[in-house]
Amino acid sequence: MTLKNNDLIFLLFSLLFAGAAAVALADPDTGVGLYGIAGVLGIVMVMMIIIKPNIGANILIITIFINISSELTNRGYPSIIKPLVVVVFAAIMVRNYYAGQLPKNRTRTFVIEVFLILYFVAMLASYAVASDKDRTMEAIQDLAKDIFILYTILFAIRETSTWKQAVWIIITVTTILCLLGAYQIFTGNYSQDFFGMARIKTQSVVEGDNSSTSRIGGPIRDPNMWGEVLVAILPLIAFQIFNHSRPLVRVYAIAAFGIIGFELLNTYSRGGYVAFVVSMILTLFVFDKKVSPLVAIGILGLATLFIPLLPPAYLERFESLLSLAPSSEGGVSVYEDSSFRGRASEVLAGLMMFEDHPLFGVGAGNFPNNYQEYAQKIGLEMRSEERDAHSLYTQVMAETGVFGAVAFFGVVLSLLSGLARAARTLQLMPKHISLLPWVNSLRVSIIAYMLAAVFLHNAYIRYFWILVALGITLIHLIDELQSGTSVAQFSQREASLER
Repeated sequence: MTLKNNDLIFLLFSLLFAGAAAVALADPDTGVGLYGIAGVLGIVMVMMIIIKPNIGANILIITIFINISSELTNRGYPSIIKPLVVVVFAAIMVRNYYAGQLPKNRTRTFVIEVFLILYFVAMLASYAVASDKDRTMEAIQDLAKDIFILYTILFAIRETSTWKQAVWIIITVTTILCLLGAYQIFTGNYSQDFFGMARIKTQSVVEGDNSSTSRIGGPIRDPNMWGEVLVAILPLIAFQIFNHSRPLVRVYAIAAFGIIGFELLNTYSRGGYVAFVVSMILTLFVFDKKVSPLVAIGILGLATLFIPLLPPAYLERFESLLSLAPSSEGGVSVYEDSSFRGRASEVLAGLMMFEDHPLFGVGAGNFPNNYQEYAQKIGLEMRSEERDAHSLYTQVMAETGVFGAVAFFGVVLSLLSGLARAARTLQLMPKHISLLPWVNSLRVSIIAYMLAAVFLHNAYIRYFWILVALGITLIHLIDELQSGTSVAQFSQREASLER
């Protein structure tokens, strides 16, 4: 019997598997044994990804959402995300060599990808003007890693069914993480952080109140940032509640929405609250239109009756948003709240940095070490430590200048435009019209994230790049469905590889 190329590659992997297993089991040295086991698992994972590339995308998504790599690093273990990305990408390239995996036509997302590369170039250019070049290099490396992950997901997910699977994995993982936070809230056992996947931040949430409140921070330690992630996931679920054909799936979606919504409430993130309300309005009345005005009035009435039953801490947090409204004396009372006062100082400082360094900014990652110079000129707060921008918009402008701002917001706008075009395409394809709610849910998800980003900087922007990756991938898949080539071609390649 002669070996085909596919048979040969699997034979080689089997030999490596057996050798690594022998080392892991026979070597008395614990370190060697552990590395051997890790090698065995790595080989198994590579073989699985070669057969089913979307497994690689799912592994990356799960790893990023639970933030396990950062937790391992904090505990003194090596980071796993970078080697994991390399392994997954290499396996997909092997898959492409034997069965074809990469998208052939990229014209639909060409503008998005150009803006993405230009944003990376703008960050590279900002290195020349940065006062703290180590921070800029770290920011450049993080973006390079995120772009690498983006393309890995694009190359791995080549069918609409596996794209939907990736979204359900995001929903399920987020729901499980939120269940851990709910356990902490209901039991009061905040010392149990589930290996860092359920963090709590204890602080006062109301101006002038010295009592402490436990704010859920999820796996990323920051309640406001975690709220930004949650508010981007909820639209993905909401569309399934109204549109999925299977009742049990809709029940699951309702449960997931409730659990994640409860977690969002307990982040006490005011920016998250605002973004949630706007995203639900977009879902119900702009993109989906499943709810009649009478039903909407009924929901609003029930919410009005329910609000007084909320614990005082929630009510006071909501009421603090009234500081943004015009006061009776004219102007706004925003400066009466120290948190708003600090945010205002940070935004103004970012705008001043942009004014002083309009072309390349102060350098990627260099807002904090430049903040105090401008805060002293503004005079709104007395804190002397470094501060983050607390607004993605002003941060991008301040750190990368006009070039970086045009490129970054070009990515967002061209992606939303591409998804809108994909939605119009689906309306002309009755056979695939069931994909339309998925497209619209992703559009609202990205808008919700960008709304929350008005109040937050880019500390955990990797979650946003996952949404971008899913958006670019979905545009490609719909384009391929329109051309009528994707399903038949890849089904044949799947069959030939598995044989």
